[in-house]
Amino acid sequence: MPQFDPASFASQIFWFGVFFTLLYVAVVRPTLPKVGKVIDAREAQVSGDLDRAEAAKGQADAIRTAYDDGMKQARDAAQSAVAAARDGAAKAAEARLKQLAARLDADAEAAAASLDLARANARAGLESTVTELTTEAVAKLAGIEVTAADVSAALAAR
Repeated sequence: MPQFDPASFASQIFWFGVFFTLLYVAVVRPTLPKVGKVIDAREAQVSGDLDRAEAAKGQADAIRTAYDDGMKQARDAAQSAVAAARDGAAKAAEARLKQLAARLDADAEAAAASLDLARANARAGLESTVTELTTEAVAKLAGIEVTAADVSAALAAR
């Protein structure tokens, strides 16, 4: 094989150097800067994506904080509205109870007055009936005529 002949080693090394230089100049030199540019572009894109992601995360955190604050304010407002409604209902119920108690007191007083009047009428009617019956009973049993005034005086003394 001619490539293993030691006499042609020098020319083989020379031609290897020439072709290597030509290939390096023809292939590697034009493509190496392009590969570098692609790598730099990818690094810039990844860096930009990371920056945008960080900015989006900051915005999302700000939105979440605003949402949480809004929910807390809405919850507090709802609780205060419920408390105000509860207080208003309690005050209205208390006023209604006072009004009802006043009406019941007035009705009780009217009933007591009516009862007192009925008792007075019953006593007056009873007194006149007792007086008449006593007068008749004494007249029939003892044969003594007693006046209604005497019977009334005797009953009042008792």
